Amino acid sequence: MLSLAFALVLQGPSLTRDPYGVPIIQAATEAQAYELQGYAAAQDRLWQMENSRRLARGRMAEAFGARYLAADREIVRMGYSDDEIATQLDSLSDPAKAAVAAYAKGVNRYIGEARDSGGLPKGYAENGLTPAPWTPIDTAAIFIQLARRFGQGGAGELRNLALVKYLQTQPGAKAQAMDVLDDLAWQNDPRSPTTISPSDDPVRTRPVFPSPSRDITESHLKRLPNVGLLELMPAIKLAERESSTLLAESVAAPFKVGSYAVVVSGKRSSTGWPMLLSAPQMGHTTPSVVHEVSIHSPDLTVAGMDVPGVPGVIIGATPNFACAMTSGVADTDDILFYETKKPGTYRFGNKDLPVLVKPISVAVKGAAAELVQRERTAEGPIILKSAAGAIFASRMAYWGRELAAMDVLIEFPKQKTPDQIEAAMAKNPMSFNVFYATKSDIGYFYTGDVPLRPLNFDPRFPVPASPEVVSLGYVPRTQMPRVRNPKSGLLANWNNKPVAWWPNLDTPVWGRIFRNQVLLDALAKPKLGLADVELAAWTIARRNETFSAFRRYLPGIEGLEGGPRELQPLLGAYDGWDLAGHVGPALYAAWLNGLRHELFASTTGTFLTEANFRTIIQPSVILNALEGKTAANYLGKRSTEEVSRAALARAIATLSKTSANPEDWSFMPGTITVPGQAPIPYGNRGTYIQLIELGPQPRGRSVASPGIAESGAHALDQSSLARAWVFKKMTLGLK
Repeated sequence: MLSLAFALVLQGPSLTRDPYGVPIIQAATEAQAYELQGYAAAQDRLWQMENSRRLARGRMAEAFGARYLAADREIVRMGYSDDEIATQLDSLSDPAKAAVAAYAKGVNRYIGEARDSGGLPKGYAENGLTPAPWTPIDTAAIFIQLARRFGQGGAGELRNLALVKYLQTQPGAKAQAMDVLDDLAWQNDPRSPTTISPSDDPVRTRPVFPSPSRDITESHLKRLPNVGLLELMPAIKLAERESSTLLAESVAAPFKVGSYAVVVSGKRSSTGWPMLLSAPQMGHTTPSVVHEVSIHSPDLTVAGMDVPGVPGVIIGATPNFACAMTSGVADTDDILFYETKKPGTYRFGNKDLPVLVKPISVAVKGAAAELVQRERTAEGPIILKSAAGAIFASRMAYWGRELAAMDVLIEFPKQKTPDQIEAAMAKNPMSFNVFYATKSDIGYFYTGDVPLRPLNFDPRFPVPASPEVVSLGYVPRTQMPRVRNPKSGLLANWNNKPVAWWPNLDTPVWGRIFRNQVLLDALAKPKLGLADVELAAWTIARRNETFSAFRRYLPGIEGLEGGPRELQPLLGAYDGWDLAGHVGPALYAAWLNGLRHELFASTTGTFLTEANFRTIIQPSVILNALEGKTAANYLGKRSTEEVSRAALARAIATLSKTSANPEDWSFMPGTITVPGQAPIPYGNRGTYIQLIELGPQPRGRSVASPGIAESGAHALDQSSLARAWVFKKMTLGLK
């Protein structure tokens, strides 16, 4: 390392590219390295970065017109002013401040060169724009939105309140609304697949989570302010940041939550060396929402995935360890409600406090600026002021501290031992599953600030704001799920439940059927090689996650009135593989949705739309209903065979509306669109996939389809790799 450091100092900083255009940075200092990272990112993605900073700062309408106002309003209401972002920047460690400043310097160097040479991306000329200088505020705003989108969970309290109000309008559910609520919004199902097995769990003193009785739930509901369904719907969209998420997808900013990771210990590995697979699922766009870089300086060597606009490597490998992260989906966000006694105030304890109001002007291209009223309580943004006078506000556990995760991002790659790795990541306020592998150890820990909740309220609904509620603090770090060197030698996660005792709280995320089981099944061999881990990623893109749970209920075709005879071999041959062009997967999916209708529609209704119905009635609930393990009786007097056959008849009738010929019902998997090329099939995969082996010299392969750049030779050159499910070599070290 000393000889490499001396050589880097002598030769000065350099930026080269591998055969796929991945930047390889050599620098004498970290500052030089991050400056070159900013320069390389701007070379590759300047127009994407322009859109990302505008989206993150609520300035899209300024450049593109009124159709972007909804997202800008949402950002302004739920986000921070530039001054507040600057305050967070001031709280960063000196290394993180230096990294952000150096990155901005590199971006601006490229902007200047491109402007002088006439080489700016065509998006600027097409929209009559000139790039403003890149600032640390831009980077911080992008990072804050990134941290929120992938590192938070919860805020489902208003959604649950709307669910109760809706159920009370349904004749079949009104008398048993609380039973139906418990079936659809369960607190904890210990049967759900977990990352940590009970025998490996080191946490002996566990946090105490609310486990509300029916009396607590009913008492809580009586205390809630009177608010109508029509008032709740826009507030739910705001709490879930619906507008900015939809816009993020359209401008190739990270927008989709869902990732998988696999870590194999040396004892479980066929080579004797640990392996780590990381596949963040952040959406598929052109250009990709992520980027790749390889950085080398005397004090920093790291390669892997970065996000345009942000310094550092989010997942990747160093000479000492490899890391992976998936969204933790912990319940970090709450909705509080306040009484109001006087106009412009809210009641907190025995005081009437003023609503914090700040009018913010949002510029609109081709139209007058719009004045958006940003309103807050001391706990967070106001998302609903009901007609009856109540105020609902969002309380985020990480409020004002998202950039603390930037400190972690910059310091994390410098760690060496498991203790150092875990201590560094423990400072992260956002909810993530973090995995690592060194040459001798593997480990996992659940990060983030998770609020402790009052035990005398139901966490599924908004709670009354009071000093007692907001002062409860967070789950202690020592009580957060974690494990090192599990007995199985394997860690696998697909945003699943961390440990059996961890509850859902306000959002029923984890049930007895969960996709991680498919990943675990694909990794069942006693010894695993690189090809086995790679094959697991290929497998889960094609394997149906519900089939093993429902196959015993799948009916035969015999005696089914109106059932085409040719369906019997098609259905009977289906074995859970969702293969393109086959009828079996489409018929099975239609049957499962038929079960949903047969079991629930007469009781719950369809929640206004088919999309809502599919989202709310999860497969775990369907299975519970078939087994008679629900609080409400959805089978009625019918047998499971009768319901199953009725569901199949419904499925055939539905599919027959598309074509009378069953061969036309062929299953089409999700695809990834590539401009000018055929779509890439089987889109259920990582936006970026990397596979690292921690041997004497770490080796890595990765793919970041469609390519590193937003234009030119490296814009689409990895799409052929993705289509064939193959990988390219990563540059992890320098010779």
